[in-house]
Parts: sequence; C-alpha cells; structure tokens
Amino acid sequence: MSSREHDQTCIDSKPNDEDKSSGREYRATVVIAVPSWLCSTLASDAMDGQGALPVWILPMVPGRRIAGWVCTASITENDNLGLRQAIAGGPIDGTVLVAIGSPTGTRAIIGDILATWMLARGFEALVTDGLVRDSAQLRQMDLGIWCRGVTPVASTRKGPGTVGISVRCGEVNVSPGDLLVADDDGVVVSPAHVPALLRLAEQRLHRDEAMKEQIRRGLAPD
Repeated sequence: MSSREHDQTCIDSKPNDEDKSSGREYRATVVIAVPSWLCSTLASDAMDGQGALPVWILPMVPGRRIAGWVCTASITENDNLGLRQAIAGGPIDGTVLVAIGSPTGTRAIIGDILATWMLARGFEALVTDGLVRDSAQLRQMDLGIWCRGVTPVASTRKGPGTVGISVRCGEVNVSPGDLLVADDDGVVVSPAHVPALLRLAEQRLHRDEAMKEQIRRGLAPD
C-alpha cells in the first residue's frame, strides 16, 4: 500500500505457514482496509507507547505514510549485503523492508539503483537505522524511505547479512510479518492482532476528538 494512497490504504493479510513453507513468493490478498486516520501516534497510543523506533529514523519525504507487513534484513555496519539479499528474495513476508544493523555507520546502505530494484521487486517502503545516498533521486521515487540520514559514501557488500529473522532497533524487536505504520511523526511496529489494534486506535481517535470539542467549548482538557 503506497504511502501516497491516503484515502484507500489497505493492509494485506498476513502470510500463513503454507505460504512460508512452500518457498513461493508471498503476494498478499487485501482483506483489511486501513482507515485514512490511522497514523503512528494513534498506533502508539493503542499499544500504550510501545513499538516506536528511535526518533532519529525520519522520512525522506514529509507527508508520506505507509502501513503494511514487514520483511526484515540484518545488515552489518557500513555494509548492505543483507539488504541486497532481501531485495533479491522479494516481499515474502510483506512489502515494507526493515533493514537494521548500521546505527552508527558512515556509509549509505542504499542509493537510487537499489531503490529502483526494490520497486521492481514489489517493495513499497524501506525503514532502516542506516544512511542513504542519491537523496534527490530518492525523493522523486515512489518508494517510501525512513532512515537515519544521508551521505555520499557507498557501502561495502561483504556481509555478513541475514534475511527473515527478528532484528532489534533501539528498544524494539521487529519480526517478519509484524505490522508497521510510519509517517512524519515516526515509525511504530506492532506484532498485535490488527483488528484489535485498529479498534483501540479508533477509540483513542474518538476520545481525542471529544477532548478537542471540549476545549472549543471553553473547558480544560481531561
């Protein structure tokens, strides 16, 4: 689900054991519509503040939003072999690729060439604790990117790297098939059952709207 589809965003069904054991590429069927009001703040509130990735992971392009299932790649500092392996494998667990392992690296793990490859393979977004390059080109592409920053320096591709395992970003564990919501306020990851998350998020939305109306009537917020 593209970050630019604000009114008709959808979440795909989670891959089942048969999908994973067969080895075939997972192409999800849309079964749950994500309301246009769902954002990282409401997702975070629904999880009682849990699941937020570090505040220094920010969107390349303000105004973009993504909600989808996660594929994971474990990378090595200043190296993108794991990322390349994940792209080659395609969106088996979901169309949002989370590449973690270079939180203090000084080299870019992706540029416009790999980003083009990601789109060709069916990915819709990249979330990483690493740096990126070719930022002017990346901002013109349909791939949503949340990252730590930019640099002109290319990474190595020596590895090691691993695909499809749980990775840890800050204080948050991210596993294949988790739900991720990202926008201007940050990135939130949830392993929770999606209908329950949406129900709690909607309850918070209604509470917030009621509180705003209360303030407009001259009363103090609760």
